[in-house]
Amino acid sequence: MMGENLLVLAAMAGRTVIDAATTDGWETAERAYAQLLGRGDAKQTKQAEQWLEETRKQLARADGADRELIRTALAGRWAGRWADLLEEDPDAEAELRALIHQIQAALPAERPSVSNHAMSANGDASTYAAGPEHPGALASRSELAYSAGLAGDAAGARDQFTALVPVAERILGPEHPDTLAARASLAYWTGQAGDAAAARVQFTALLPVAERILGPEHPDTLINRHNLANFAGYAGDAAAARDQFAALLRVRERVFGADSPDTLVARFNLAYWTGRAGDAVAARDQFAALLPVRARVYGADHPDSLAAREELAYWTGCAGAAAAARDQFAALLPSYERILGPEHADTLAVWYQLAHWTALAGDEAGAQD
Repeated sequence: MMGENLLVLAAMAGRTVIDAATTDGWETAERAYAQLLGRGDAKQTKQAEQWLEETRKQLARADGADRELIRTALAGRWAGRWADLLEEDPDAEAELRALIHQIQAALPAERPSVSNHAMSANGDASTYAAGPEHPGALASRSELAYSAGLAGDAAGARDQFTALVPVAERILGPEHPDTLAARASLAYWTGQAGDAAAARVQFTALLPVAERILGPEHPDTLINRHNLANFAGYAGDAAAARDQFAALLRVRERVFGADSPDTLVARFNLAYWTGRAGDAVAARDQFAALLPVRARVYGADHPDSLAAREELAYWTGCAGAAAAARDQFAALLPSYERILGPEHADTLAVWYQLAHWTALAGDEAGAQD
């Protein structure tokens, strides 16, 4: 198992990628990152270049309340990649330290790096004056835990945040924003690990504290409201999820605007939980109203637009129009096959829905084909 110093180094390297990705010096940094990750292998270097370019694009698209969440998630993902490198090739440690120091030195002076609090004056990530409970080390632990969740280990992320929260409460204080963020992450990964009821309880306890400390319209507070509503639905209370998203939508429309990504996600979830609460007709109508907005904002082939089309088709069928649902899924399928591929799980799900509604429309032979 990697030691604390190398974990901190990996987390700091992940944040440095994010710091550099939107600066004028990105091309130089990108080449250096890719060469280090490639370790002389052309194929690995090319893969690293693709990862780096995708990160830059994701950061360029990030806006609204989810911007910092996206930055943190991407930093965590990169921390995991650097940790893999250090575990596979311990000799890369010195090169990685030198690269961090070089890139940090090249960052614009007016651009404060989120990594600065974690690095000593000589660029050595292993020298914390306050040890592993230094706030910088806690931030690194948080990013690594989030990275574990993004890599598919929701239970591992939950367990790491379970260990981190009491330390953050003791070192930073129970109402420090970083402590509240750790509590939110614990609740989120608890739900993602399969315990939606516990996640709902945790977000319910966290929300009034976040509203008091951060403010009722702070982006983090609104994200907590969003997650609370979703996990209420996943815990079996679709009506509560519907009502909470209806209230959240009004706030996001006022704070972020009608076309913001945060507002459109709230509209999508309101329609979804409206259907799950038993009103298929209202869900159909809400998705029908949402679809042209998403197509205008994102483009007709964007995954969010396709998801709205899929939900519209489903709730059209649930509202009693099986033949219309069949036709909508038939029109949707070629887009999924072209964009995702014929064997992608989402494409196969559309195939299943097409067969299902074809059968319900009275064409048993067509459904079997």
